[in-house]
Amino acid sequence: MTPLSTRNARLLMALTLVGITVAGGTLFADTAGEIRVPADFKHGYLVNSLLITKKANRLGITSGNHLVYVNSIGFARLTQGAGTPYPDGTVFVDDVRNYTTDDGIYSQGNRKFVTVMVKNSMKYAATGGWGFQAWPEGDPSKPVVTDSVKQCFACHTPQKANDYVYSTYLH
Repeated sequence: MTPLSTRNARLLMALTLVGITVAGGTLFADTAGEIRVPADFKHGYLVNSLLITKKANRLGITSGNHLVYVNSIGFARLTQGAGTPYPDGTVFVDDVRNYTTDDGIYSQGNRKFVTVMVKNSMKYAATGGWGFQAWPEGDPSKPVVTDSVKQCFACHTPQKANDYVYSTYLH
């Protein structure tokens, strides 16, 4: 390679890395419109998993295998712990799966729900800066949250010290 083509190759590589970094920072970010199912949420950080059995729970959380993801905007704040608010643009996704048991082994099944929390302090000021939505089976044409204060935020208010988020970073 000539020096000029090496320089061009390095420039192209640098621009590609910048593009990937910018795209990675906006993975499943809020759009100007309504909250939606982020197509690429599994490229975020898996920050929590929990199994809620078919027994009733005090929060009314649907039973299933919950896989909680956060985008890169919120991940840095998550690692710091409580005390500061999450930055606008933070998105949490709870991918709720059915599960089966066989001889004491729990296996993940098909998708039951996808729930999303989006941080936008101005737009969602009435709910602590968070927008909420959920879709049965992750079907974007079937949003079910019609009153986010009653259906979502009321359950998150005990977590005010952690900016209304239940997930914590495990070191």
